[in-house]
Amino acid sequence: MMDKEVSEKMMEVCRGLTRMLELSHQGFRMAAEKPIQEAEEAKREVRRRCSDLATFLISKSASGPKEREWAKPMFSMASSFERMSYNLEGVIDRLRGMTRERVFFSDRGGKEINAIFQEAISLLGSLPDLILTRNKLLAEHIEEKAKAFFKKVAEFSEEHEKRLIEGVCIPKSSPIYLGILESLEAIVAHTLEVSNKIVSFPPES
Repeated sequence: MMDKEVSEKMMEVCRGLTRMLELSHQGFRMAAEKPIQEAEEAKREVRRRCSDLATFLISKSASGPKEREWAKPMFSMASSFERMSYNLEGVIDRLRGMTRERVFFSDRGGKEINAIFQEAISLLGSLPDLILTRNKLLAEHIEEKAKAFFKKVAEFSEEHEKRLIEGVCIPKSSPIYLGILESLEAIVAHTLEVSNKIVSFPPES
């Protein structure tokens, strides 16, 4: 079963990560430095909360073999959250490059990145409710949406390559476009990992 205090700390981390993602999306849509800077500031708080979660799990697992076994999937989820924060840092770095070098996407490319941002925000934003309720139907919904998301990312990558060959997209924007796609895909992959682990715990007695 999931410890109530661990659940609360995980929900705090999820909300912080979602806030980072929302601010990053805002920075992309507005091509503005301020929300990107706010996302950077939110990152520091997320890292602090991740560290707090890890420290708490270490203290809980130090009691004995039973506690260490209980903590293993918790540490795995904490690691997924940490990796999400690094993936988000990659998004922020690319957005800084866009604003600094005044790199623009085609209308099609911009719409695709907006759509992927929105899907990633929706999926990551579902985790606190799942942590609280451990509702298997919600977990199944997250898995279905994640699979559709991965398919869409693959399609967008292929379409982007065609636009690049046709000269619709400029080579300068290509690594930024693909980098954002890959980072958001990784965030959703970690979201799905966490979702699957949450519902794998036996029901509370």
